[in-house]
Formats: sequence, C-alpha cells, structure tokens
Amino acid sequence: MGEKQATPEKIIVIDIKLTRGLVVALSCILVLLVLVTFVTLAGDNASASEREAAQAASAGMRQFYLTSENFDGDQVLNACAAGYHMASLWEITDPSNLNYNTALGRTRPDSGQGPPFEWGWVRTGYESYSSAINGRANCDSWTDDYESNFGTMVSLPSDWAGGEDHIGVWTTLVLPCDIPVAVWCIED
Repeated sequence: MGEKQATPEKIIVIDIKLTRGLVVALSCILVLLVLVTFVTLAGDNASASEREAAQAASAGMRQFYLTSENFDGDQVLNACAAGYHMASLWEITDPSNLNYNTALGRTRPDSGQGPPFEWGWVRTGYESYSSAINGRANCDSWTDDYESNFGTMVSLPSDWAGGEDHIGVWTTLVLPCDIPVAVWCIED
C-alpha cells in the first residue's frame, strides 16, 4: 500500500500598500455609504412625515364629537374637552365639512370614522327658553336641570326613509333638562 506523500504547504502573502490615493478612495466610499444610508433613512422619515401631514391636512377640517359621558342641562357648557365648546346646531349642520374626532367622541361598532347614531344636547342660538319647542328649548340657556324645563338635542337620523323632524341631516327632539344626555362639541 502506498503511503501518501505530504503536500508542501503554500503560503499566500497579500501585500497591500496603503497609499494616500487608496486611503482617500476608501474614505470617499465610506462617506458615500454613510450618506446613502442617511438619505434613505431621512427619506423614509420624510415619507412618514409627509403622510402624517397629508392626513393632518385632510383632517385639518374643524373637528367635532359627541361626549362619552352624559350631562344634565345645567352641566353641558363645561362638558367639552379643552379646545372645544358645546356646538350650536348651526356649527355642525353640515357634518360633511367636519372631521369627527373618534379619539374623544362616542363611537358605535359601525361608526367607522364618522359620528354615531346618538342623541346629544346642542345649542339653539335662541334666547333663554325652557318650553318644549324644538330649536328653542335650551334649559334656560343651559343653566337649569329642572324636570319641567326642556332642552333641544339632535342626532343624525336612524330612519333614512324620513318621517322624523329633520333639520338638514339632523333629527331634533326636546327632552327635560334633568335627564343626562351626551353633548355635541366642536373645535374652537
């Protein structure tokens, strides 16, 4: 049987001479890689910022919402979050020009990004009045919660076939001031 002969080991030597030109070239490549990485990351952040800005611009419409809590007629003027106030019906008459704030407001399973079908107190723009007349009743300018006085509340209609008292897209109703109801709020 033949014996294997040992192969001689080969040594490979790579002699790299760092010249000034090679160092400058490698430095330029490294700087380019850093710049490309930075621009790419900044572009991704800019894209995210641009998307957020576009959403804010579309959401730049005045916001409104319906409070999550209910309030008696004499508590409604302080019901809205900072930066919002109790809405007059005339401020929310056309909700297509408004953005519903789902973070602050009530929602329902099928609300999506819009307001729910819910009743809420609303300002009427009328003088102090407490009789049960839609559009006038305002719990004496929202200062009392007597069961014999009334306030106006509105809701988007649940009966799309009509038949209810409609003001534009809103359905109106009066209710005694001592019954807690949500409040329609609009951005200042």
